Amino acid sequence: MYTMILLLYLQQNLDVSLDRAQLRGQYLRQADCEAAARDLRGPLPVPRNADAAWQDVLCVKIANNVRVNQMKPLDLAAALQAHAPLRCQAEGAWERLVALCRDPAPRRGGDEDRSAAAPRSP
Repeated sequence: MYTMILLLYLQQNLDVSLDRAQLRGQYLRQADCEAAARDLRGPLPVPRNADAAWQDVLCVKIANNVRVNQMKPLDLAAALQAHAPLRCQAEGAWERLVALCRDPAPRRGGDEDRSAAAPRSP
């Protein structure tokens, strides 16, 4: 099973930003997804505050019998702030999200790197 991710890019002066990403549709074969994606790629009407706008589409594999939720895009930062995960850590996948975690645990006294203060052996 495949679905597509619509990616909307806006250019303002020399900066390009991804304005939005959204899931769309369910396709049994990758070829079906790519055929539908071809019609959606390309320039879009340009908002007044932008110099250019275009859409790209990625087809991604999902598990069979999975239903694609076509709601508005999830604001991950808001979701993490509203429902902070337990044991928010800076390891593994959390290393990329540590800046979004609410109430990070304060450093405990004595956790500093003591290697500089350790005596060297001759």
